[in-house]
Formats: sequence, C-alpha cells, structure tokens
Amino acid sequence: LEERMVVHGYFTPKSAEQWRPLIQSAIKELLDEAEEKGRMDVMADFATPLPVLVIAQIMGIPFQDRLFIRELAKKSLFLNRGERDRVQTFAEGVKEMMGYVSPLLDERVISPKDDLLSVLAEAEKRGVYNREETLSNALLLLVAGHETTINLICNGTLSFIRHPEQWELLKEDPAGRTVRATEECLRYDSPVKSIQRIATQDVELRGKVIHQDDRVRWFITSANRDPEVFPEPERFDIERYPNPHVAFGSGIHHCLGAYLARMEGQEALKALGERFPSLHLEVAEPELEYVPSMNFRSLKSLPVSWN
Repeated sequence: LEERMVVHGYFTPKSAEQWRPLIQSAIKELLDEAEEKGRMDVMADFATPLPVLVIAQIMGIPFQDRLFIRELAKKSLFLNRGERDRVQTFAEGVKEMMGYVSPLLDERVISPKDDLLSVLAEAEKRGVYNREETLSNALLLLVAGHETTINLICNGTLSFIRHPEQWELLKEDPAGRTVRATEECLRYDSPVKSIQRIATQDVELRGKVIHQDDRVRWFITSANRDPEVFPEPERFDIERYPNPHVAFGSGIHHCLGAYLARMEGQEALKALGERFPSLHLEVAEPELEYVPSMNFRSLKSLPVSWN
C-alpha cells in the first residue's frame, strides 16, 4: 500500500483537475491541425498524441522526446499482441525505456522538479523503492498513462458514428451530456478487454473454488454487458444512469489514473461534438482492423471527415 500511495496524490480528482486546461489546449491544437486538412485519422492524429502529451508533461519528460516515448511504449505493449516476435519486441522496449528513464531519475534525485518523476525519485531516496522498482513504476505510468485513454477516445468516437441518434443528443448539449456519455463509451466498447490475476489463496466464487496459484482471466467487456446489471446491455445509451461499469477494474487494483482518463475522454468527445457536428467515417463501410491483443481493444486506424 505504501508503494501505491507514493503516486496516489498525483491522481486524486483535485490534483488531476489542474491538468484540464492542458488537456483542453492540447485538444484545440490537434483539432486545429485536423481542420486545416479537412480530415483525420482519429487514432493517429488525435487519440494517440493527446494522452502522450498529457502523461509526458505530468511525468516531466522533455517535450522533444514525446514521439520517442510513444514508440517505446508501443514496443512495451507488444507482450499483449498476437505477433510471433512479441516477447523480443517487448523486451527491447522495456530495456530501451529503462535506459532512457534512468538518467532522468538520476537528475531528479539530485535536483527534484515539480513532476511525477521527482516524486518517484524521492520515494527511492526514502527507501520505499529500489532502483528497479522505481523504473518499473515509471514504465507502468508511461505506458498505462496513454494506451487505455487512446482506446477510450477512438472507440468512443466510433460508437457515436455508428449511433447517429446518440451523436445528435450529445451535440444538443456537449457540456451537459459529456460526463454520462464518456461513462457509456467506457462500458459499451471498453478500452481494456481482459486482465489476468493469480490467486494468492483458495477463493470460492458462485459455488466454484479457484485454487491458490490458479491463473484467472477476467473479461471486463463481458461484465460490462451483464444483463443482470445493465438493462438492454447491447444498446448504446449516453443517458444511461446509473452506469456501474468496471472499465477501470475494481477493489484495490482500481485504475489509479481513472479520473485523468475520464477527463481526457470527456474533453475529447465534447470538443468533437462542438467542432465537427457532421463527423462521419471517411469511407461509408470501411474494413476496420483491430490490433491482435487479448488485453486491449485497439483500432489500428479510424479515418473520419466532416465535409
């Protein structure tokens, strides 16, 4: 618990709220560029650069290194993909990321700044983490800090395009409806498909025993379409309330960055509704491809237009 509390203060609603102006200005910048072109790939031009920019600024990564960080993050996520060379690519990504972050941590130990890397370095100085643990936490925050938010924005945009009546509802009152709309995007087409756990002791669940050391895979997407919890679970309804989805997990492993991810999703969807009311797929019936992954629900691209 002490290890988690090191960074917890950075991700409380009050702390995360200070990043809203940064998120809004980054969104404006990205959509200004898109508007000039008259089209965009939501994945490459909007959903991907936004969370990278935000988590990199929170961490204290130099501005010029952000594209490099994104490339390393993509390698680090290969372990969850279906490609044959996934373990080698993952190992390369982790090694390169740790090689990049370690000198930055050395700097923060000597000269702390007002950023999350300095918080991790301070915990290392106090003996809460050793260097390997500090690096592992930095890597986790850099990767988890944007992959899932990218999927929320991209999958959410696609859900709206496929449900034009819900898009009309959002456009009527983007500021008022965006919070519930974001929750429904998280439920309906969740950024994370499944997570794996190893039982630390025997657990009885609905008459079955999960034995100690058993591996369990829990499907978030299935839980979020449970008809016992959600009336008409296959319907995309941005006014759905209550909406007790588990897109961010549950219990002690509930996603640390949930508030930040929600905020990025809210601001992104609100801006799309305000800027591009006639948003539509560039090709009427495209063959959309997803990254082969057991864990993530990630589109490879989503080309849209508004002309």
